[in-house]
Amino acid sequence: MEVEQMVVLSLLPPVSGRRVLDVGCGTGRYLHLAGALGAKVIGIDLSPAMLARARDGGAAVARGDMAALPVTSATCDVVLCGLSLMDIEALDDVVKEFARVLRPRGVVVCSTLHPSGRAQGWQRTFSTTDGSRALPAHWHTRNDHVRACRDAGLNIEFVEEPPLKPGGAPVAMVIRARRMA
Repeated sequence: MEVEQMVVLSLLPPVSGRRVLDVGCGTGRYLHLAGALGAKVIGIDLSPAMLARARDGGAAVARGDMAALPVTSATCDVVLCGLSLMDIEALDDVVKEFARVLRPRGVVVCSTLHPSGRAQGWQRTFSTTDGSRALPAHWHTRNDHVRACRDAGLNIEFVEEPPLKPGGAPVAMVIRARRMA
């Protein structure tokens, strides 16, 4: 997550005074980081437990589905989506929602585990007091992301694939795209 976060933050446009929507905000990692940079932030997540944790820092949050965001069209300057796209099967529908809520020239910065992880048998896990739990994963290829952005009217500006160590295999894929109209 540290490597992914470093790249996401490097691709983030200036957010001070801008409306930033953190989709799939989870516990609010990017929600709080964008808020600390002066953004007007709102987090969206399906999980009430995650939203309760995100709200702890005083952030505005709402329960909602990534494929049907509870946000008015063309009202956001930036959409952030950190490591949540593997939760959804219908990538095209979600990316269209990102484009819908963005103002013209607005920016999406999203990240996912690198698609090559599927062939390597990677699993998304988290720890609980009862042990480790695996989450289901929908692996979307780089081409899937490119097509979804194109079909939604988003122009990809950057695709970064950072490794854990120099010369190593990529562990994440981070995309920055802009709504053109």
